[in-house]
Amino acid sequence: MEQRPEYEVVLAPREGVNDDKMRLLDWLVAEGALVNVKTALAVMETTKSTFELEANVVGHVFRLVEAGAEVSVGAPVAMIAQRPQRPTFTPSATSHVARAYDGPFQDQVITGKAEALIKKYGLPLAQFVGLPVVRAEDVERMQQQAPSAEPLASKLTGQPLDENVDSDALAETDLRRQLGDLLGGLRRRMRAKHNRHVSTGNLLYDRWELAKDYGFGEGTSVYDDCLILGNVAVGAHCWVGPGTVLDGSGVLTIGDYVDIGAGTHIYSHNTIERALTGHKAPMFKAATQIGNCCFVAPQVIIAPGAVIRDHTFVAANSYVEGEFPPFSLLAGSPARQTGTVELRGDRAILHLYQRPSSQKRANE
Repeated sequence: MEQRPEYEVVLAPREGVNDDKMRLLDWLVAEGALVNVKTALAVMETTKSTFELEANVVGHVFRLVEAGAEVSVGAPVAMIAQRPQRPTFTPSATSHVARAYDGPFQDQVITGKAEALIKKYGLPLAQFVGLPVVRAEDVERMQQQAPSAEPLASKLTGQPLDENVDSDALAETDLRRQLGDLLGGLRRRMRAKHNRHVSTGNLLYDRWELAKDYGFGEGTSVYDDCLILGNVAVGAHCWVGPGTVLDGSGVLTIGDYVDIGAGTHIYSHNTIERALTGHKAPMFKAATQIGNCCFVAPQVIIAPGAVIRDHTFVAANSYVEGEFPPFSLLAGSPARQTGTVELRGDRAILHLYQRPSSQKRANE
């Protein structure tokens, strides 16, 4: 059995795809305090939201970063030691770290040796679900049980492909050259006018015209690589970014002056129970509503039946389910109201709720 090291290192997790740095706002536990798994250690802030950094192991906490400091994603923030005496921190000693993993692995601790073997063998983390601690012997056992990979047949439309056949001639046609010239000209035009590169569909299909074709409001634009399903109503002066999903299978209504960030998915149906029952249960549908003057940041998932009222800000990477009042600041997975929006003249001010001092110092 692998012996636990003198201390575990808690790293700054990645909370958003665009944030490589974050700030440690406040420590919630005293130096040397004894904590359990899931104890909130500190309040961290990214450009989009705040969150609590939690302990993944039991032990005594010793700080490596002071409150107010900026830290990089993946940088050491604290040590969790077995004894109440502060150990000597060795930056190069990364054989054991207490990481905050995403998805179903949030409570899972993976030893450094196990992590190195997982990368070496190219094993997916899903193979270790259910193990609270993944050790080197677990990885070795999983590797021995894995079936030997067989080479995949090289086929397309059921027909074998021969790499020795010269198929380049198929692309050397007048039509192919004309299409290349057209796309090249459109890309140069896009770069010259807007200093950006977009996908081919967005070059060929004006996003304001696309919004008109779907009956959306005046001044609204929708990127061509937005997936639009079912009964979707979008108001005026809205911006729907690339890589988004507007699912109106159970009816989706979006008000005026709403921005939907890139990669955000808004659903009004799901097939969870249908899939789990082998298609015996029906598809679940519930109307989803977003009010006026809302900002939904990138990479947000909004569940069927969610109701987001006017003047609401939804932070990046949030999962929103339920009904929320107007002027809300929503963040987290699952999202909760973490603040309010104030309109002050022609400006909008975001106010984060303050943690009660008694709660902040409960472990000190």
